[in-house]
Amino acid sequence: MSKFSEFLYSLRKEKQLTQTELAEQLGITNKAVSKWETGEAMPDTAQLLPLSEILGVSVDELLRGERNGVKAENGKEREQAEPAPHGDRIVLTSGSDTVEIESDGSVLINNLKAQHNRKTLLEKISGCVCAALMAAGVIAYVTAGLLTGMWHPLWCIIASAALGCGIVGGVFDLFDGEKKSQKRKKGENPYTGSICGIVMCVSLIVFLCVASVCDLWSVMWIAPAAGVCVCIVVGTLGGTFNGKDREEPKP
Repeated sequence: MSKFSEFLYSLRKEKQLTQTELAEQLGITNKAVSKWETGEAMPDTAQLLPLSEILGVSVDELLRGERNGVKAENGKEREQAEPAPHGDRIVLTSGSDTVEIESDGSVLINNLKAQHNRKTLLEKISGCVCAALMAAGVIAYVTAGLLTGMWHPLWCIIASAALGCGIVGGVFDLFDGEKKSQKRKKGENPYTGSICGIVMCVSLIVFLCVASVCDLWSVMWIAPAAGVCVCIVVGTLGGTFNGKDREEPKP
């Protein structure tokens, strides 16, 4: 175990948190927390700030693996962590991102906030496609309604456009390398969520369109039910592919 992993383990025990409870607060899996504590992996840069806040330490203390004011090796107590030499800094690399941390930790915090709010290029493109899809859906609904007067069954056009945005988002996520990398670091399968989202959106579109146009509400419920079954199979296979979560290390 590294100094960071030992410090993380002791802080979690001080807070009387299980790996699962800590993972839930961070929005990740307990498998990821287990890897941090065994030294197999490090937290993503975007997770360091919320992790330090939950554990009640600064980011600098978390990275150093000790609190400010701990005893040095010679037995003398330091009032604060020794300042780094002028120009000294820590460099963290996460995927394609490199974050430079000054000795006071200020640059890290600012960069983490920017990284947390930053959208990938594919997310921006996906947003534009979804906006165009919704606009097209509204225009098609209004035009068809005015021409045919069938406002009631044609409302499924707008509903389908909204669900189509979910399909677009799922497809873009499948090709977003940065998002897939982040999910892998959290111990998640990078494909199951997107595939299940696409399947459910497609099944709901089929259900709404066929049921509203043909008035087959009592029959077409089978479409979303089938979608749920497919998602269960996909989720099970994805979890099996990732492997079972490891047990927490014993104190």
